[in-house]
Amino acid sequence: MRQQLAIAVKEQDYVKRLADYMRDSPFSEQWQLTAFTHVEAFVQFLKSGFPIHGIAAQPEMLKAAADVDVLPECVPVAALVTAIGQCPDYHELLQFQALPGLLQGIAAFMANAPHLAVREHEVNITTVYSASGGVGKTTLARQLVHTAASNGHRVFYLNLERWSAAGAWLGEVGIGAGEEGLSQLLYTLQSHPDKVEEWLTRHSKRYASFKGDYILPCTNPEDRMTLQAADAAAIIQAIVSTGQYDQIVIELDDGQDELHLAVLELSHQILWLITEDLTVQRKSQLVYQYAMQRWGDRFRTIERRILPVINRSDGQSHALHLFKSAAAALPDIRLGSSTSVLASPLYKAAVERLFKELVREEGGAFIADR
Repeated sequence: MRQQLAIAVKEQDYVKRLADYMRDSPFSEQWQLTAFTHVEAFVQFLKSGFPIHGIAAQPEMLKAAADVDVLPECVPVAALVTAIGQCPDYHELLQFQALPGLLQGIAAFMANAPHLAVREHEVNITTVYSASGGVGKTTLARQLVHTAASNGHRVFYLNLERWSAAGAWLGEVGIGAGEEGLSQLLYTLQSHPDKVEEWLTRHSKRYASFKGDYILPCTNPEDRMTLQAADAAAIIQAIVSTGQYDQIVIELDDGQDELHLAVLELSHQILWLITEDLTVQRKSQLVYQYAMQRWGDRFRTIERRILPVINRSDGQSHALHLFKSAAAALPDIRLGSSTSVLASPLYKAAVERLFKELVREEGGAFIADR
């Protein structure tokens, strides 16, 4: 398993050159690169507590992280400087040098670091989102889970919709007596945080043809209606912390409040579903503009991770009105069965192609230009 290396610099062109070089170098077999060009996103990533094995960042990035005390302990940290002696509190590496020399320097300082108390796994979080209901989020989410699992990944499906209908296709009519779901997980997080991993191990369910794990919805609907952004972040982090999963697929309902933003900030990819219906396109534009105006820099840091996906495409060329170029198009084939994720070979093949692009199986760099 490759180690997780975080790079934080303000120059976007520099990040692109570094990622392109790494993809075609032997270092791609050693590291998974996550790169940041915005200090807010870098700090948020560290706050989230995701597994990480090494950090190389410009001094101002390190200062921002140190000021809020989010630099992880026992993880080697190097300052990328323009001249040795600028940042004596950290191991220093010249940022502007030949890339092979820089990467060899990073490898050396990571190799000489003390043993890292970090889980040896990487967790990728993909959120399926839309500005409108009824555009196929559930269909994509469940097929994405099945595709990831079929490719050898350990997958967790998390439904954070206000009114989750996932039980209809997961074979759950309702929560039976003595069964526990999201409400009980929230209670455990608040009252017995040390027992959360045990709770998830005991109460996570698996649907055979789905091939992924999940938890039941809230036993008390009011718990979901009053769910706070911090609660959603804690749930996601709890799943990550079990060390049991490589992929988390989150299904999020339409809306744009603090909870939505918190989930999107934690996501590596955001699949924003849109259809060829003009009303759906207009709603997406309005929500996107609203988010930009309301959240400002916070939303701009995640904007590059938003991948518009045209669902129910008829394959024809249309003049689409989108806030950014579409990353993929999925065929207009409605599943005939509410429980089958393999009812449409064409849809399955399209999601397989999308999944391979998301995980970038051919490369060693994941750029979170946030």
